Amino acid sequence: MDNIRMIEELREKADVTYDEAKVILESLNWNMLDALIALEKEGKLRKKESISYTTKRSDSYEYHAEPECEKNCDTFGDAMSRFFAWCRVMIEKGCSNNLCVSSGSEIKCEVPLIIIAILLIPAWQIIGIVILIAFFKGMSFSITGDSPSLEKVNSVLAKFRFRKNSKDFDVNENK
Repeated sequence: MDNIRMIEELREKADVTYDEAKVILESLNWNMLDALIALEKEGKLRKKESISYTTKRSDSYEYHAEPECEKNCDTFGDAMSRFFAWCRVMIEKGCSNNLCVSSGSEIKCEVPLIIIAILLIPAWQIIGIVILIAFFKGMSFSITGDSPSLEKVNSVLAKFRFRKNSKDFDVNENK
C-alpha cells in the first residue's frame, strides 16, 4: 500500500502515468528523491505556477473591462423594460378597476382608477375636497373590478362612512 501512495505522489508532482511512475520507482529501489531528480532531468516535472505582483507598468498590459457579475448584471435597458412592464400592468389594473361613489343602494358615480390617479397629479386639492364633501353628504365609496384583493379594500372603505343622524362620524360602524 505504501508503494501506491508513492506512485500517486510522484504522479502529482510529475507528468507521468501510473506505469511510468512504477517503472521509475522500481528502477531506483522506491527512492522518491532519486525518482524526482531523474524526472527533472527528463523534463517531466510539473512547473509550479508562480504568482507575482508588481507596481511597475508593463507595455503588454491591456485592460479589458468585464462585468463583475455574470448572472445578476442588469443593463439599463433591462431595468427600463422591467419598469415599463410594471407601468403597463398598473395601467391595465387602473383601467379595469373603478371607484364607485354611492348613496344607499344607488350608484352616483363610477370612475376608472387610472383617471383618478392622473387627475391627482395636477388637482389633488380639488379631488380631496370633492371626496370630503361626498363623505359628509353620506356617500360611500367602493372599488369594483376583477382583482381578488378588492374585498379587503372594500371592507376598509365600508368602515368609513359619515352618519347623517349623528354629529360625529363612526369609523367602526360596520363592526
